[in-house]
Amino acid sequence: MFAPLGIKKSLTQMIEYELTEAIRNGNYLPGSKLPTENELCDLFKVSRTAVREAIKKMSARGIVQVKRGSGVYVSEMSIKNASETLNLFFELSSDQNVIQQTINTRLILEPALASQAAINRTDEQIEMLVNNIEMTSKCNINDTKKEAELDNDFHKTILSIVDNQVLNLLLDPIFNLMPKFKTGVYAKPQEGELQKKKEIMLNHHRNILEAIINQDSQMASTAMYNHILETQNNYTKSLQKK
Repeated sequence: MFAPLGIKKSLTQMIEYELTEAIRNGNYLPGSKLPTENELCDLFKVSRTAVREAIKKMSARGIVQVKRGSGVYVSEMSIKNASETLNLFFELSSDQNVIQQTINTRLILEPALASQAAINRTDEQIEMLVNNIEMTSKCNINDTKKEAELDNDFHKTILSIVDNQVLNLLLDPIFNLMPKFKTGVYAKPQEGELQKKKEIMLNHHRNILEAIINQDSQMASTAMYNHILETQNNYTKSLQKK
């Protein structure tokens, strides 16, 4: 199944690549056990150190699971596992381009979400959005962390209305990044800036909510687009201040 490895590249990287490809090609199915450490050493004609490092890297990526005293098993790929990996990526990333691209992604996807939410919403879900806006309005202006979480919850509620697991996988890690992003943007606000930005955000949320209540899918899409565009502009301005 595996060919002996050369020395042109890192042995660890090559082992990791070969094992990952074997899993991707279906040679090892989710839940199945990989060959033992000794067997992998013989297959690849390498030392135990190289094999152990490769397995360690694959485990960190969530591809395999190491069970002490039992062996190494192919991970069960699930929405939850994939989401956790994406969450880790966004949490650790400080790349300004990643954040900018994240906002661009929201600009593409969230107007469509709002449009669908306007069609599919229930009275209970509308009440959740109304309560969220009320809580945000009453939130202490200096508690930027709490306000960012409430802002985030508003968008997560709209996502839950659409009820799509794939969209949950894609957007949940992005939403989890937003409080960190927002706190950073307003880390050193000017006099009165926080109150002004809060009112702008609340007005956007109210516009989105009104469209959803009226089941106006086009207006909901437009209102959400304007909201995310405001977010994008705020982030761009924050970079210019640095």
